[in-house]
Amino acid sequence: MNSVRQAQPSAFPGPSQPKERYSWYVGIPGRVLLGEYRVVRPIARGAVATVYLAFDPDGRPFAVKVFPKGYAARADREWQVGCALGHPNVNPVLERFDIDAYPAVLLAYAPGQRLSDLEHDRAGFLPTFRQMLAALAHMHERGFVHRDVKPENVIVDEAGRARLIDFDLAGPQDEPTTNLRMGTIAYIAPEQVRGEQVSPASDVYAAGVILYWGLTGELPYVGTPERVLNRHLHDPLPPARGFEPESALGTVLERMVAKDPRERYADAVAVLEALERLD
Repeated sequence: MNSVRQAQPSAFPGPSQPKERYSWYVGIPGRVLLGEYRVVRPIARGAVATVYLAFDPDGRPFAVKVFPKGYAARADREWQVGCALGHPNVNPVLERFDIDAYPAVLLAYAPGQRLSDLEHDRAGFLPTFRQMLAALAHMHERGFVHRDVKPENVIVDEAGRARLIDFDLAGPQDEPTTNLRMGTIAYIAPEQVRGEQVSPASDVYAAGVILYWGLTGELPYVGTPERVLNRHLHDPLPPARGFEPESALGTVLERMVAKDPRERYADAVAVLEALERLD
């Protein structure tokens, strides 16, 4: 194995991605990485990376996120953003290294289930949602935007603690993102659809879509990718059981998903403050 520890780069790599295809599976189970982390098995596969469970010599679990060859910029980005964060609801990024030609990052192991896989009622969802907002508020206060906020990127353990994960699309708030479409179609903000500058208000929009989903049990916009993108641009939230636009919470939600980012809450800090005024 040719593992190379890397210091934090001085500048953020560009958010663009190479176009080459790659295999989902990297043959690393059974290998010992960085001299101490024995890889056991894959535990998650996303659109780009594969995550493996590993244990140190004391039996403590960790996660190893492995990117395809040519995706070093994405691994660097995850490492840089993760190093700048420190919050109970943010999953720590511990180290950046390479496994042969595969870029990788070492993560704290986040036990539990993805928010997207959990069964929940309205009362049980809101505390988890606030924890997700607290993680985003920390990112926004540190000058970062997540850019891919969705239930799949929130892990909830048995005690109800939520952790925000996946920072390989995140970056500084002032980083140019025009002419790039980043994010997941179901949660993407109108300005992201148009390829305009992304801001903390873009994360707020995605969080608003998640709030609607958590209150109603369904996404506001469904259909073909083209139809969903068009509805993000033009359609108001559809009526649904559990969502009452005239309620205090409904008023907060409506502002979170305003089509114009200037009409939304500026960041997750402001959303949390609005929710606290409802208590």
